[in-house]
Amino acid sequence: MKKQRQGIKRHLLLMVTLPTVILSIFILVFGAFLFYHFYCDSIRDELVSTTNMMVDCLDMTVRGDYQYQDGMLFKGDMNVTDSTMLYRVKEKSNIDTSIFWNNIRVITTVEDKDGVSAAGTTAEKSVTDVVLGGGQDYFCDHVRVNDTEYIGYYKALKNDDGSVVGMVFAGKKRSIVYYKILRILAWFLGFSVVAVMVAVFCTKRYSAGVITDINTINHFLQTIADGTLGETLDERIRQRRDELGDIGIYADKMRSNLQKLVEMDALTSLYNRRSGNRMMGVLVEQKAVYTAVMCDIDFFKRVNDTYGHAAGDQVLIEVSAAIRDSVGEEGFASRWGGEEFLAIYCMEMPEAKEHVEALQEKIRELVIRYGESEIQVTMTFGIAESEPAESYEKVVKRADEKLYIGKNGGRDQIVT
Repeated sequence: MKKQRQGIKRHLLLMVTLPTVILSIFILVFGAFLFYHFYCDSIRDELVSTTNMMVDCLDMTVRGDYQYQDGMLFKGDMNVTDSTMLYRVKEKSNIDTSIFWNNIRVITTVEDKDGVSAAGTTAEKSVTDVVLGGGQDYFCDHVRVNDTEYIGYYKALKNDDGSVVGMVFAGKKRSIVYYKILRILAWFLGFSVVAVMVAVFCTKRYSAGVITDINTINHFLQTIADGTLGETLDERIRQRRDELGDIGIYADKMRSNLQKLVEMDALTSLYNRRSGNRMMGVLVEQKAVYTAVMCDIDFFKRVNDTYGHAAGDQVLIEVSAAIRDSVGEEGFASRWGGEEFLAIYCMEMPEAKEHVEALQEKIRELVIRYGESEIQVTMTFGIAESEPAESYEKVVKRADEKLYIGKNGGRDQIVT
C-alpha cells in the first residue's frame, strides 16, 4: 500500500508540475510573440513621428524643390546634406535615419559593425516599388541595411508638384527589441520557476488527504464491482468541491444507475421480472396480503405491424405509466415480458379490482400519438389474491391463468 501511495504522489506531482512547465513554456513563446508585435506597434509610432518631424523640419527650413547635384542634396538653394539633425535624433532615441535621393542613401546614421557609413547604398526593391513607385509610406519589421536588421519606416520625399524624388527612413535595430523582450521573459522565467516550486510543495501537502479520499472511492468502486449496490459513498467525499468530489458523485450515480439497470426495465421504467420476483418474495416473508394482476395489451403485434416497432415502444411506455399511476404507493408494477405486465396491489381483491377497473377505463380512453398517427389499445386483466403461506409463484400462476381465460374469451376484460 505504501508503494502504491508513493506512485500516486509521483503522478500527482507530474499532474501539477508538468502542465505548469508546459504552460510556462507556452506563455514564454506566446508572450515573446505578443511582446514583439507590441513593441513593433510602439516603435512604428515612434518611426512615423520621426519621419514626419524630419520632413516638416526640411519643409519649414527652406522652400523649394529638392535637387541632387555633385553628391549634395539641395532644397531650393540650400544645401541640406548636413547630417547633424539625424545624429541628434539617434542620440535621443536610438533611431537611425536616412535621407534618400531616389533609392540612394545620401545622408544616413546607419553604419556597419566596423563604423563604415551606409551612405551610397540603395534601398531594397520591395521598398522602392511602394514608396518611389506608388508614393506611399512603407513599414516593415524586417529591413536589412548594411547586414543589420531593422524595424523600419519609409516616407516619400516629395516636391511641391507632388512628384516623389526620394525617401526619408527611420529605423530601430531589431536587436534592441530582442534585448527588451529577453529582459521581460527573464523575469517571467524566474516567476515560473518559483511557481513550479510552490506547486510541488503544495502538492505534497495536499496529496496526503487526496490519497485517503482516492482510496475511499476505490473501495466504493470495488464494492460496486463485486455486485454490492446498496452501499453509499462517504458524505465527506460528496461534499468535496473539486474533481474528486465530482468523481465520488458520479460513482454514486453510477451505483444508482446500475441498481436501476439491474432492477428496472430500460424502456418502461417499471421493475423488471427479476426485481418483481424479489419484491414478491419480500411480501411473502412479511406475510402481507396482496393481489396480483397479470395484464396484457390486446393485439399488440398488430400495433407493431401497422405502425412500426418505434410506435409499439411508445405504446408500451404510455401504458406502463398508466399502470404505475394505478398502483401508486400501494404496491409496485413490473414488466413481465414483451407486452405483458404484473401489477401488485398491497390490498385485498375487492379494492384491487376497483383500481383495475379504473385502469382498464383509462387504457381504453388513452390516445397515443406517434407522428401523425393516433393509436388506441385495450388490455385484458387476470386477478388473483394471495392466500396465507402461499408462494408468490402460485399466486402469479393463478393470475396468469385467469389472464389467458380473458384473452381466449374475447379480450378487453377483467377475470377474477
